[in-house]
Amino acid sequence: MNSPEPVTDGTPEGAPPTPATDITEALRPTRARVLIGLAIAIAAFFLPQEIPLEYYPLNNPSSGLQYLEIRCASNFRGNTSIYLDTGKGFNELDKILWPIAPSEMAFTYTFPLPDAPLFRLRLDPIDNGAGELRVPNFRLINRREQEILRFGPDSFTQRHQIESVTPLEKGFTVTVTQSDDPWLLIDLAKPLAAEGMNERNLKRCLLSTGYLTFMLWLILLAAFFALRPRGPWKRCLPPIAFLLFLAALFAVVGNRGLIRNSARYAWLDIPQAKPASAQTAPSAQQ
Repeated sequence: MNSPEPVTDGTPEGAPPTPATDITEALRPTRARVLIGLAIAIAAFFLPQEIPLEYYPLNNPSSGLQYLEIRCASNFRGNTSIYLDTGKGFNELDKILWPIAPSEMAFTYTFPLPDAPLFRLRLDPIDNGAGELRVPNFRLINRREQEILRFGPDSFTQRHQIESVTPLEKGFTVTVTQSDDPWLLIDLAKPLAAEGMNERNLKRCLLSTGYLTFMLWLILLAAFFALRPRGPWKRCLPPIAFLLFLAALFAVVGNRGLIRNSARYAWLDIPQAKPASAQTAPSAQQ
């Protein structure tokens, strides 16, 4: 009975084994590797990214940041929501929603707005059913609580499945009969951009991209040092620099929605919102 022949890897008998690929050499920057990384990052940058990244926090966002303030009370239990049109139409990402319960006392809700131009608003008083929403106060303010716009019963340009909008001494009451999609639309006389919007968006781009670059670089360095063979530290410097380059490239890709939106907003010729005391009262003010 013949014994099976031994399996070999093609190395001649007596020759030293072929060494495994050195990760230090595999990650050494070359012109081809840099160009390939750039090409992949540029292609990925133009992939769609529908994420509301404008909310990236800042330590000092400045007083120009805008807030939507609504004081309201209801006789129903459900959800009330406000849709914001920042140039992309009404969508679920640019939506403010909060639960509401029956109450005689009106409560004030204040929501920070994204640093984006505001074209329209849509108030959905109730998500389902019927009831009344009393709104003594509905306005746009800045961080100093200076009023920019006040919305009243005459501010609504379109209505859907709304029984009535009744003016009050302060504010208005929205009455909804049995319905499945009631809403009130506000078309601003002119789009508004928060004061200092472009400066804050630039800071967001730099801070978010820098943070993501550092985190990606740490992950890549952990993998590199776990796999690298023993050797002089000088051999590690080019791969470390190349990994930093890759981390920066793909941090930009990861933040492409924020970067592209910020650039698009910066190119729009939108007047900056001013407090009502410092401007001519627009037609939407009541």
